Amino acid sequence: MMADALVSERDQVIGMITGAWKTQVIGEGVKLGLFDRLGDGPMAASALASMAGANEDGVMRLLRGLATLGLLEHQPGNRFALTPLGHYLRRDTPDSLNGMTGHWADRMWNSFAGIGQSIRTGEASAPSGIDHFAEQQADTGAADVFNRAMAEGSLRVGRALARAYDFSDCQLLMDAGGGYGALLVGPLEANPHLSGQIYDLPSLSGVATAYQAEQGVADRVRYVGGSFFETVPASADCVLLKFILHDWNDANSLTILRHCHAAIGEDGRILVIERIVPETVSPADQDVIRGDLTMLTVGGKERTEAEYHALLGEAGLRITKIVPIDAGYSAIEARAA
Repeated sequence: MMADALVSERDQVIGMITGAWKTQVIGEGVKLGLFDRLGDGPMAASALASMAGANEDGVMRLLRGLATLGLLEHQPGNRFALTPLGHYLRRDTPDSLNGMTGHWADRMWNSFAGIGQSIRTGEASAPSGIDHFAEQQADTGAADVFNRAMAEGSLRVGRALARAYDFSDCQLLMDAGGGYGALLVGPLEANPHLSGQIYDLPSLSGVATAYQAEQGVADRVRYVGGSFFETVPASADCVLLKFILHDWNDANSLTILRHCHAAIGEDGRILVIERIVPETVSPADQDVIRGDLTMLTVGGKERTEAEYHALLGEAGLRITKIVPIDAGYSAIEARAA
């Protein structure tokens, strides 16, 4: 029994060491549109290769890899079908992970390649910073992959936020740095009295408006172009910052928070939506620590509750409550100190 247990533990470690292959294999399946093409039913590997304009032998081998991951089913005659897991990789499925796949197979993959440098120096090793964000959003293809990945997660978190947080005394929610504004959808669906505002770079206005129309809330959402490093409009009584502060070091985060503080005045509130690092971590905290290591490569960080108290305090704000949300997220409510 002890030998079997030892082998099992060793195999678990092997799985960790070799796990990188899964990211790229799934990423190539998404790039070739295999999961979307299989949405209407099983297809032969040869037909999929032809439709994707790719080598038949290469596609066949890729499909077998995806089948071993449980994302496809390998049927007789080298036909392949989507499994329930594989449906999450279609662009048009509810709770899609298509955008997240592209993000991890490209930008995150490249970021982790330099993590050793970041660990040794404490500095960003991947493209990052204010100018990089602006350049990325100006690149239509890169911006779509990034913003769809963010929207997939934000849509789910926003609906969980609407269940966990009381918006009854709010009127206008601003999703600052919100991309497509997916975070607003859940609170607007659950609170008919609310209206929303997306505040992000001007280049995203058209695609964000189209996304809101797809979600059925466009008539209650307005897009405002700008940068929270320069100013934040004084229009909303509640400013949402989801996965914003973790992108930045303390100095840049303070700039954002001070502009948000000026925008809400003495009576409004800011909801910082992040994962909070426990004071002592365990295997159950893998998501937040993975995020922290990711942010290390781009000059950001995940923070403990004590660090959020200190950061918000320096911006003239105080934490009034912390509301747990779905999937390890928390809504940190902050008001003027």
